[in-house]
Amino acid sequence: MRSTWVAASVVAIALAGAAAANAQSARSGRTANEQLAAAIAAANTVCGSPIAVKLADSGPVIDPTLRETVVRGCGYVFDGVRMACRTPAGRAAVSARIKHVGCGVSGPGVSLVGGSAVSLERDALDYRIEPGQAVTDDSHMVHDYLMDYLEVDGQPLFVQVLKPIEEADLAREVATANQQCGSSITIEFDWTGVSMSEIKSRSPSNYCGHAIDAVARVCADGAGKEAVARQIKRIVCGYARERSISLHDGVLLFKSDFQPSADRRRVVFEYLQDAL
Repeated sequence: MRSTWVAASVVAIALAGAAAANAQSARSGRTANEQLAAAIAAANTVCGSPIAVKLADSGPVIDPTLRETVVRGCGYVFDGVRMACRTPAGRAAVSARIKHVGCGVSGPGVSLVGGSAVSLERDALDYRIEPGQAVTDDSHMVHDYLMDYLEVDGQPLFVQVLKPIEEADLAREVATANQQCGSSITIEFDWTGVSMSEIKSRSPSNYCGHAIDAVARVCADGAGKEAVARQIKRIVCGYARERSISLHDGVLLFKSDFQPSADRRRVVFEYLQDAL
């Protein structure tokens, strides 16, 4: 197998020469090369990290069709890397861990699930396709892989990315409730004890949202609006092995066990009817 590391700024020129075996291959090859060059430029711009590219040839004689397939798949890899850099935590993780992207084909006798696979070792993100398999858009597969395997402060990247998204979703829900209630309630999520699997499944905003909905439901009439605006200043949600609700000094504390249940909204609503 032959492989060469090349700078991202010259990859399109290098690839164009390899795809010129015949007129048809050259035409399709230019399209794949242009897509890869654009994907590299976009990823390096968003990530702020000049990532080098390695294309591994399948043998001493380069098959233009196979080479084009590798090039096209490599473009999807860079699309996935760019998607991982949409947050400051993602940019930091990519810059720290990914210096090179390698693209090629799987070895003899190796069968890849779905026709492609990705791995990250020693600052190199490696992408392999199975010869004969049609290449689909693997950008989301690469993005999801990076979310799981890149780490920030000892935790998978998805934890750092999803926490602020969850908190922003809750803030929007509270803002809507405030409009209905004429209140100025703030929201806080206590992440203590929340498992990574629950974060990944977006459980916090789902379960805490039921408490916010219950508060808004109390505001269906004037007396309810007045009670909420006067007595609830803050909502704190979190995880607990047993569900609990309390209201003290303007703080509505709702702890959920994150288990499927159809009565959370009703339970909080009934509690507030008695407590307010």
